[in-house]
Amino acid sequence: MAVTASTVNTTDTLETLRVQFNNLNADVITLDSSVSAGTSVAADNITTGDAAVSIATTSGNITIDAQASDADILFKGTDDASDITALQLDMSDAGKAIFNGAISATTITLSADGGVIVPDDGNIGSASSTAAMQISSGGIVTFADDIKIKDGGTIGSASSASAITIASTGIVTLVDDLLLKDGATIGNASVADVLTLASTGIVTFKDDIVIKDGGTIGAASAATAITIASSGIVTFVDDIIIKDAGTIGSASDTDAIAISSGGVVTFSASANSPAISSDAFGIPITLNSTDGSSNAGDNIVQEAGSDENDRMLYEDATLDDIATMSSHGITFTGNRIQVGASSSDVTTLTDQAIITPDFGASANFAVTLAGNRTFANPFNLVAGQSGSIFVTQDGTGSRTLSFGAKFHFVGGTAPTMTTTASAVDRVDYVVKSTDVIHAVVSLDVKATS
Repeated sequence: MAVTASTVNTTDTLETLRVQFNNLNADVITLDSSVSAGTSVAADNITTGDAAVSIATTSGNITIDAQASDADILFKGTDDASDITALQLDMSDAGKAIFNGAISATTITLSADGGVIVPDDGNIGSASSTAAMQISSGGIVTFADDIKIKDGGTIGSASSASAITIASTGIVTLVDDLLLKDGATIGNASVADVLTLASTGIVTFKDDIVIKDGGTIGAASAATAITIASSGIVTFVDDIIIKDAGTIGSASDTDAIAISSGGVVTFSASANSPAISSDAFGIPITLNSTDGSSNAGDNIVQEAGSDENDRMLYEDATLDDIATMSSHGITFTGNRIQVGASSSDVTTLTDQAIITPDFGASANFAVTLAGNRTFANPFNLVAGQSGSIFVTQDGTGSRTLSFGAKFHFVGGTAPTMTTTASAVDRVDYVVKSTDVIHAVVSLDVKATS
């Protein structure tokens, strides 16, 4: 600072002092006479320095420049009487900002090739859920709760952006295969292992498989290979093939039917002789020769036609003799059938006002009369059938029984049945034709006294 007057004397007038003050007010304070407008000012007199730090303005911008190589810029302050570095700009790492505390901002925008890096096992979250998402050192991302995307949103990879699509209805669509680890399971909240996939590809279900009525199971080339009707009937559009020596069975008899690699079918039923119910066979059935004959190649084949009474033909491989086996019995014309022992079940008939037996269902019948009854003409009569009908009076007795017109008795007179309580009469019959049944009655059959 320069003052025009060299001294101020006590004898100076007031006007002299006023002039000197004006000179002082007009003087200029100069920090550095070498500084011109638009250049930086060394911060030597801010604190001890060597002109390594400068503050400058350029077009309104304020520039703080730590000019020494790799010299950091530090923003310091006092936190509860403790000195802290609130922010460090690391010039040895391209100016990386290192904050001592949290960052609070309305929006954080990164450059196009930028990224957010958290420490190993670091969390990304919200005020109420600070660990909503955790990222492990291996890059595994763990979510603390559900993941939701927009309706019809996709999840994918760099090469397949829409690998997984989730519709607004919740249906998940995969554009390619779904692969799980060996022995992996698929399940739900209550049953975690509903479905298990073995390393061999075998799929094991823990419980039932249920599909819609009329639903189908198939392959890419045969979508309806298997159809399951609402009634439970299963229809196959082609062959059923099982492995060599495979078995077909039930829960209690898993190997009821075994099929060898040579095509031989073995039944596990008693004496390998299960009942076969149907009058249609698509292929011949080969008979064995356990009866002592030498005709081990005998066949039973179905006669051509679709009528329910189509005959089954018996062909003797040795004698080339064909006989008939109808749906109601077996006949070998001109030959005898020898049977060691045979029997027919006694079928219990329902007691009612008119009793009509089915002679196609059984040969022997039994009924207990609880009132006056009529034994009507049977249906499914086949000439040659014979059997017995056991008629029992109930505990009251006095029950009468009349017969249909097809029953013929000795002398043309129907018998009067025994009416004693609990008495048993037996009617023996032989079917002569579809309209005539010869019958005789044995009355009051009981143990000898």
